[in-house]
Amino acid sequence: MCWSMAASLALAARNWRWNWKNRAMRSTTRNPAGRVGPPREIRTMTAVAPLPTDFWRQRFMTFVANHHEPEPITRLRQQAFERFAALGLPTRQQEAWRFTDLSALTALTLQPPADAPVDASALPTLETSAHRLVFVNGRYAPGLSKLETLPDGATIASLNPHPNLSPTGGGAEDEFAQLPGLEQHPFAALNGAFGEDGAVIHLPRGTVLETPIHLIFHCTGGDMAVYPRLLITLKDRAQATVVVEYRGQGRYLNAPVAELSVGAGAVLDYHQIQEESAQAFHLGGIRVKQGRDSQTRLHLLSFGGQLARTDLETLLDGEQAQCLLNGLTVARDNQAGNFYVRVEHAHPHGSSQQSFRSVLDGKARSVFDGMIHVRPHAQKTDARQSSRNLLLSKQAAAHSNPRLEILADDVKCGHGSTTGFLDPNAEFYLRARGIPAAQARAMLVYAFANDNLNLMSLTPLRERLARLLAERLALDSIEEDIAS
Repeated sequence: MCWSMAASLALAARNWRWNWKNRAMRSTTRNPAGRVGPPREIRTMTAVAPLPTDFWRQRFMTFVANHHEPEPITRLRQQAFERFAALGLPTRQQEAWRFTDLSALTALTLQPPADAPVDASALPTLETSAHRLVFVNGRYAPGLSKLETLPDGATIASLNPHPNLSPTGGGAEDEFAQLPGLEQHPFAALNGAFGEDGAVIHLPRGTVLETPIHLIFHCTGGDMAVYPRLLITLKDRAQATVVVEYRGQGRYLNAPVAELSVGAGAVLDYHQIQEESAQAFHLGGIRVKQGRDSQTRLHLLSFGGQLARTDLETLLDGEQAQCLLNGLTVARDNQAGNFYVRVEHAHPHGSSQQSFRSVLDGKARSVFDGMIHVRPHAQKTDARQSSRNLLLSKQAAAHSNPRLEILADDVKCGHGSTTGFLDPNAEFYLRARGIPAAQARAMLVYAFANDNLNLMSLTPLRERLARLLAERLALDSIEEDIAS
């Protein structure tokens, strides 16, 4: 096996949007416990009793014995595992994990991935021509995949058999070794130790890929633990649109890692849709490095999972690099959706915009923890950060922690956070015009969340996600309007 897995360790809706985008919610105050949300309730979570290191070590030894890989691969896996052993599973005593409750994770037996049949008709499509790779339980499924004709020198493939990513032969792992972040992320370390497969995308200098790339990672449950990897390299002035979907059935752990290297003048539209089962755990990481004059637009949507957390670290490593981070969490019942984001401005004239929203019903909870760090020489930086949370229940909770660290003296940086319930004045306005109460409420909720979807330029995907949003919010009247 040769790969670098271990080496790189509706028409109505459109009208509602502009009418109500600034009036959909009213704010609440921060209570003495430091939690943003309804002041009357303070929720607690138990600390995790981590699975013993011996449990993980025995699993790792069995994994290595069963795979018979070349010695360099085994050595790299060993390094990743030792990093995990040093970090251990996080507990709520650690600042970065104090709002992430992992206690339910200990109930999983974390079985190794197994082959399983999947009906192709059950998998999503982009409703347009696309390069499509499907992975089932972390393994490439060629029978469900289809690639269109590629430009000369371009690669879209499974990591597992790809010869140009051998750890002993140089290549992509040297480039990804320079990417920032995730060194202290225990699940990224587990990905390096146990990962079996993933996708590699490589576009040579000046290559513009008009057809979107669609990657589907599907899990069939059974208490499995899967560790998919995604490596994307866009050389100078290359352009691509990538859609990544994580989904599944039953109970399982999905710990993916995506590594994105965007060269000078390159443009990457990256969409990640997390639609795992209600019993699943999604604990993933994304790290990004951008060159001079590059543009990345990252759209991160979280709809599923019992617990979903994404850690994102971006380095703007060239002048005039631009980054848009667009995140949306829709959660209900006891779901939890967390985003931890760090954007590092290392050079002058860079710009970054972060817009993260959550819609929470039942006892759902969300976390947005965002950091913008501007280095001393990164003058003329323009960085913005926004977190907005809409609570549909008095039992829902949103924790928001936007932060700035500015070491340069000529910048434009700002951040803000709001959390609240639906604005009763806006609801009254609609009802006074003959709109039933339930539909008025639905219109306001949909308009709030749909603002983030409207930042996406891939029309077929945006329309499908709008229908999914209406479904997840149980907004039947809106769904009918969208379909018409």
